[in-house]
Amino acid sequence: MKGFEAIAFFNGWRIAGAGVFIVFTALVTLSFVISQLHKLLTVWENKDEYIKNAMQLFAKKEKVAVHPKLRVSKNFNESARQFNLLTKSLRDPFFSLPRLILLAKKVDISHPHATVNKLIQAKLIVPDDKGFYYWDHTAYKNILEKE
Repeated sequence: MKGFEAIAFFNGWRIAGAGVFIVFTALVTLSFVISQLHKLLTVWENKDEYIKNAMQLFAKKEKVAVHPKLRVSKNFNESARQFNLLTKSLRDPFFSLPRLILLAKKVDISHPHATVNKLIQAKLIVPDDKGFYYWDHTAYKNILEKE
């Protein structure tokens, strides 16, 4: 067997087609790389600027602090006054803590959970053993007299 008959028998046409495809693909890829080379050189020349911009993208952004309109003072007596006014606005001597904290959040008092905890520890807000709390006015008057 010789000539075209041998080429066809041993899949030579398919091998030749694959070779042409590989060469054609390589030439197209090479021409694309050459056509975009000027962009690569621009990036290389300005690499410091591009690195700086990339670092800014991945850097942690500082959170902007939201300043509430009304803050609980670090002074405990001032915090007690503010929460005393809130409990009076509930119009019921007995209130639930979630409702009080929700009201404190609505009027933008910062850290209402911690402040309510301190008021409970100071026994200004007292549990009634039924799941509700009340404001102890006698303890509050004692704190005001100490000022």
